[in-house]
Amino acid sequence: MTRFMGLDLHKNYIHGYVFQPGQKGTHFRFLNTPDEWARFVATQLTPETAVAIEATGNAFTIYDRLVDYVRQVVVIHPAGLKGLGGGRHTDRIDAERLAQLMALGTYTSVQVWVPPAEVRAIRALITQVRACQQQETAWRNRARNLLIRTGYAVPRTVALREWFAAQGAELDETLQIVFTSALTMAEQAQQEGDRLRGEILRRLAGYPEMAWLWSVPGLGAWTAAVVWAWLGDPQRFRSARQVGRYAGLDPSVHQSGEADWRGHISHQGPAILRQVLVEAAWWAIRAKDTPLRTFYARVVPRLGKRRAIVAVARKLLLAAWRVWHEQRLAHEVDRRRYQKKLSAIRAILRTVPSYPLTDRWQILTGAEGSAPDRAATEARGQPVLST
Repeated sequence: MTRFMGLDLHKNYIHGYVFQPGQKGTHFRFLNTPDEWARFVATQLTPETAVAIEATGNAFTIYDRLVDYVRQVVVIHPAGLKGLGGGRHTDRIDAERLAQLMALGTYTSVQVWVPPAEVRAIRALITQVRACQQQETAWRNRARNLLIRTGYAVPRTVALREWFAAQGAELDETLQIVFTSALTMAEQAQQEGDRLRGEILRRLAGYPEMAWLWSVPGLGAWTAAVVWAWLGDPQRFRSARQVGRYAGLDPSVHQSGEADWRGHISHQGPAILRQVLVEAAWWAIRAKDTPLRTFYARVVPRLGKRRAIVAVARKLLLAAWRVWHEQRLAHEVDRRRYQKKLSAIRAILRTVPSYPLTDRWQILTGAEGSAPDRAATEARGQPVLST
């Protein structure tokens, strides 16, 4: 007989509830440590157990730990869980609700898709790139603010390194030190981000779907990597509307009676996907004689620049989903431009080294020899860049 279990995940402990139909359920709690997890797997889990866990920071790691030992593991969206129970939420209540959702089979509407390990790995690397970009921006802004406070308002169009080379001698020694430190930190963050970005492109080069994504006009190698990571599997979306809603690029709507109000985009879903698509949209409308530029020119008088560029970003995403879903090149692709894009990407990939993990490992740990085996990430083979 199936046992239904709900696990309420926390940083330091796990609270669980398990029951079988017709029997009284029991609560339990254990520490969130490797030893306690091993004991829990050995003593509490059976092949007939169905487990529900809430989507938190470590939910996918817990999913990996459990999936080989039980009948089923389901990850539940927190918003779906909090919509139950009229505001009463404790560890005990949440664990019971998770188990009950499994028993009743009503979890499908709030179930979270669990990405494969390779998708999660690329997501983690992209998130780290974004963190490097944020740090670079923060340090460059700090350097500019230092100059502003001393009477030097350097325009944004002027590179700080060039300005410092031309006029840095006018600053006193202390300000030179602080400014040099800030600029060095910014450049180190930029270099680290470039190394990680190269590692991502190198890993994804062996996936055939990347060639389809690259065929979409306006979708560069980096944007395609972000789309690949967060869409994950195009078959999990039944329509283009679902894709736009997942990315938070769908307009918010309030309709009740005679009132019908449509506002800003919903901003639900992964923010990094929206940010990268909007950045790509600004680049896409600069190209001459492209469908996206034509679309932007048509809607900008009615929507304004900001809303029009979001509409372009949504079109980019939907075009990427369609070519990936249908496993084809974009219908509107210009073969000559596409071949030039492939040549440029191929040139980049020839010069992209692996992330210097071995060197960093030795520096940080002081250990001799190489870092953990990279064979799994090297097994993808040569880039697939043909049409």
